[in-house]
Amino acid sequence: MNSSDIGTDSADLTRGVYHGWWIVAGLFFVLTISSGFGFYNLSVYMNVLAHTRGFAITDVSIAVSLFFVVGGVTGMWVASLIQRFDVRWVMIGGAALGGLALGLIGSVTELWQLYLVYGLFGIGNSGVSIVVATTLVTRWFPGPNRSVALSIASTGLSMGGVLLTPLSAWLLNRWGMETAIPWFGFAFFVLIVPVAWWLMRASPEAVAEQVAENGQKDVWHYRDAIRSRFFMLLSAGYVLCMGAQVGGIAHLYNYAEALAGFKVAAFAIQALTITSILSRFVGGWIVIKVRIRVFTLGNLLVQALGLVIIAIAEDVTVVLIGAAVFGSSIGNLLMLHPLWLAEAFGIHDYPRIFSSSNAVMVLGVAAGPVLLGVLHDGFGYSVAYLVAMGVSLVAFAVIYGAGKNPETNADL
Repeated sequence: MNSSDIGTDSADLTRGVYHGWWIVAGLFFVLTISSGFGFYNLSVYMNVLAHTRGFAITDVSIAVSLFFVVGGVTGMWVASLIQRFDVRWVMIGGAALGGLALGLIGSVTELWQLYLVYGLFGIGNSGVSIVVATTLVTRWFPGPNRSVALSIASTGLSMGGVLLTPLSAWLLNRWGMETAIPWFGFAFFVLIVPVAWWLMRASPEAVAEQVAENGQKDVWHYRDAIRSRFFMLLSAGYVLCMGAQVGGIAHLYNYAEALAGFKVAAFAIQALTITSILSRFVGGWIVIKVRIRVFTLGNLLVQALGLVIIAIAEDVTVVLIGAAVFGSSIGNLLMLHPLWLAEAFGIHDYPRIFSSSNAVMVLGVAAGPVLLGVLHDGFGYSVAYLVAMGVSLVAFAVIYGAGKNPETNADL
């Protein structure tokens, strides 16, 4: 049996549909909620907190960075938990803590409170985000369908920006932070829990059987993988890549709002996320035919182009074009990281390998918003986005230097 038939194995059908596709659908929804109220809304919260609480943009940027750092480090713990316990309980715990912390953002009045709440939000969100999602997809789809499944599931990350960020901005302007944000926290919990409980399952025995049938061997173990030159350079490159990317995303709403008002700012986020969705769907199919390395490097160049367009924007049209170009690289770059690691090292220790690379990568994710915030305060957003473009090009060079996939660890 070919591994590409994993999506149609009649032994594991649920009403005629392989349960892995139900996992994908559930993850799409969960990631929509977690990224909408978390990742993409952080720029909205930054703007509101700066205006209503008088916090400096740099101070709020540090809180955003704390969210990412804590979430990245906690992801390593989450990876361990989902190998030992029912993934549903991990997700429910994450939804409970994340929802509680999110709801408390509306009540903060001091910086230490903001940092505490953002840290707790990062811990909770890590239980319903990328580590859990990529691990489940990797386990349920060992063959060529993996890239398509991950492209669909991870599109939820972008859909959160399309559906929830404009709605959140409107509700915050209409209701105010104290009223709206507690409802955001409540929605975070009650929307994720039923989906996690009804649809999420550990990897099927059929996957292990089909991997064996196709001669795929998980020869890479965690300690060998993280010591490899490929792992270190790929992770370092993604530190730079995601630093530029997340910094650009985190400040885009504030930049566009200052340029043309909150409605245009919401449209800019929508343009970014819509192109991210469309390009990710296409990317899931492209990566079946094109080497992951080539596709990753190409998307890094597109990211650099989008950032420089935003940097030189002086009117609404140009900033929206820049957001759209920038967005067309975002979804693919995020999807390609776990796909490339799974292709290189197999699924045996994948949760620990990916979560470790993700924890390293989050240093860039955390530094990006702070770096652009500091550059904004000192030189303005044009310089900040030009620096982000330069960082993307350095990421290109580092990832190019990682070379092709390691083929064996026998000589380690």
